[in-house]
Amino acid sequence: MRAGSVTQAVELFEQGRGLLLSQALDSRTDLTALAERHPDLADRFTALCAELDSPGPADDVVARRATATAFDRLVADIQKLPGFDRFLRPPAVADLAPDEGQVVIVSVSRYGSYALVLPADGKVTAVPLPTLTPDAVLAEVGDFLQAIRDTTANSARTRAAAQDRMTRTLGWLWDTVAGPVLDAVGITRTPRGGESWPRLWWCPSGLLSFLPLHAAGHHDTASGAVPRTVLDRVVCSVTPTLRAFAHFRRAADSPPPRAGRAVVVAMPKTPGGYADLSGAEAETAVLRQHFPGEVVVRTGTAATHDAVLDALARARWAHFACHGRSDLADPSAGRLVLADHHNRPLTVMDLARLRMDNAELAFLSACSTARPSGRLADEAIHLASAFQLAGYRHVIGTLWRIGDWQAVDIADLIYSALADGADVAEAVHSATRRMRDRWPDDPSAWASHIHVGP
Repeated sequence: MRAGSVTQAVELFEQGRGLLLSQALDSRTDLTALAERHPDLADRFTALCAELDSPGPADDVVARRATATAFDRLVADIQKLPGFDRFLRPPAVADLAPDEGQVVIVSVSRYGSYALVLPADGKVTAVPLPTLTPDAVLAEVGDFLQAIRDTTANSARTRAAAQDRMTRTLGWLWDTVAGPVLDAVGITRTPRGGESWPRLWWCPSGLLSFLPLHAAGHHDTASGAVPRTVLDRVVCSVTPTLRAFAHFRRAADSPPPRAGRAVVVAMPKTPGGYADLSGAEAETAVLRQHFPGEVVVRTGTAATHDAVLDALARARWAHFACHGRSDLADPSAGRLVLADHHNRPLTVMDLARLRMDNAELAFLSACSTARPSGRLADEAIHLASAFQLAGYRHVIGTLWRIGDWQAVDIADLIYSALADGADVAEAVHSATRRMRDRWPDDPSAWASHIHVGP
């Protein structure tokens, strides 16, 4: 950025973030063309990928290194073929631009922080964010995460103070990031009746990924002529990497599920000392109400690891109403808690190995399903990205623990909008606004859900 190379800044940012996710998506995208023209090499490539993806014995280091070396040599040979010089190479900015709206990278650095705005024409612009320092982000994230924990405290005073602290963070996000960005791109008001809403995708970096940029704002101004809130100006989504965004943008839009093609995994009672989720059955009823005859349910003791994976393979939509667990120290151990979780937890790694070519929507109505790891924040390893890697074009996840009945309310609002023809991002956006209007002073109730996808 100091050298004035904004386009290169975007490309370098992308090369240093979400390496595991991007490599996996690149290999799947590039493999299609390879299989058409050089099927033998494609078969060899697929076999080596499968070998590297398999867990294997923990002490078999020599064999795994040999496989990795063979993989690197094969990729080098493929790149020498006519028309395959870009195979598994980082894409150029022109390949990452959206069809509409803008993607906004937020880079936080001691050398200066910037929002790098990538519009449909591929011409990157930079918005300086002088008050967004690494120290400021660290302090804000620490206070925000403590406030989230305090929202479940026994003391009513502590819970109220926690909501106030979360509200202050939303205002800080507006002042330091979202406000300058929206003003710079000319999104300055609420669309009037009949006008389409503008679209924007956030791609934050580092610890900033813990904070709800989609909900940034001073929400006491929501009904004003010039609202200082993201929710009242633009429909937002999140993307873990630009390559993930570009990959799923290329896929064709799909209609709502056909009969029997939506699966609901509901765990109203979970063995092992977990709290009951009385809202899980209500969420199942919500889907059946909005999509009658189209829902297959796996619930209670029937919701085992193998049964759920089998159901996912037959469905294009998936809804999980269960407990979720994230692990800040070991993000790949994040899991959805099913009936046999003691023996076979459904982990991030299990999901990332799936290949769901026709999957459309995964709604993860569980706690912290889109929460990043503190140590590996830029790898974007969590349940939401695992479902995306599995092939789901749209994923709805949560940044923190959600209330049981608040989860039912927001699911009802989202599925109602989808049944009326809204796209997924619009459905999440409208549901969040309506929840905000119901509980403006309780951001923990409405700011957690995010849409990940095109």
